Amino acid sequence: MEPAPPILHVENLRTQFPTETGLVKAVDGASFSVSRGKTVCVVGESGCGKSVTGRSILQIVDRPGQVVGGRILWRPNDAHEPTDLAALDPRGDEIRRIRGNEIAMVFQEPMTSLSPVHTIGSQIVEAIRLHTDLDADAARARTIEVLEHVGLPRPADRFGAYTFQLSGGMRQRAMIAMALACDPRLLIADEPTTALDVTTQAQILRLLARLQAEMEMSVLFVTHDMGVVAQIADEVVVMYLGTVVETGPTEQIFAEPRHPYTRALLDAIPRVGQRRRGRRLATIRGSVPGPHSRPTGCPFHPRCDYARPGTCDTREPATVALGARRHVRCVLAEEEVAVG
Repeated sequence: MEPAPPILHVENLRTQFPTETGLVKAVDGASFSVSRGKTVCVVGESGCGKSVTGRSILQIVDRPGQVVGGRILWRPNDAHEPTDLAALDPRGDEIRRIRGNEIAMVFQEPMTSLSPVHTIGSQIVEAIRLHTDLDADAARARTIEVLEHVGLPRPADRFGAYTFQLSGGMRQRAMIAMALACDPRLLIADEPTTALDVTTQAQILRLLARLQAEMEMSVLFVTHDMGVVAQIADEVVVMYLGTVVETGPTEQIFAEPRHPYTRALLDAIPRVGQRRRGRRLATIRGSVPGPHSRPTGCPFHPRCDYARPGTCDTREPATVALGARRHVRCVLAEEEVAVG
């Protein structure tokens, strides 16, 4: 029996920002899929295009950026043909119907994403009434229900609270409540735990895992923390400089990383007792190139310990399939497939 089609399939996505100093290719040919009911983590260093990828799916890229190529095939159920979100007008009725309703997003910093001059409750009510036929009283009841569902203490009292009256963890729970108010089929979480302490971070991760199981929801989780990936991901998408360099099931990625960048990210994870054993924390040499200094060939080759002069610095590698849902974009993988 053929596997069920993914709820979201991103194919050769390209998002660019024309600026006075040149063209910024924030997302440059990214391809990956999100299966129904699964959590896919997009991981990489800052500046690799992870957040822009999430925003591109919902067509909310900040100006002057725009999606200039590729397809974003959205299929909330098997009964309908997929919709290409990349082909929709960012201000059109169709994407507005999907955005916040079928696909919702939790942003990195709720203090800048939620209005400081409106109460938490009024903002969630507005989102509910925009996408449903509920009247004001029913929308208020639904808001209190969803605030309770995400674990916000005394939700009826918090309904009239402003963002500055809530702690960081409570603000993030309110942001999650707004995203889940219309029962989306896909939740895009853009580093929702980055600004939180480790205890609150663990609570938010457990909350998202519980809500996903209860709602049978798919999750696209953007992060730079491989420790978080190990806790929550079913599949991993590794991005570097706007390109997807490796994808695969979490167990395979952690047990046998095939791209040098993936290996470097995993080697950089702190381990218990590492200092006592005299081992220093591994680092990735160099840094992510600036938007106007993109290297030729493989974008990672200036920092790669396995780079081959004359090959990696002259041409971009092809994406090689190493198995079901396992892909690597590296000349080493090309050679392995050619030999094997």
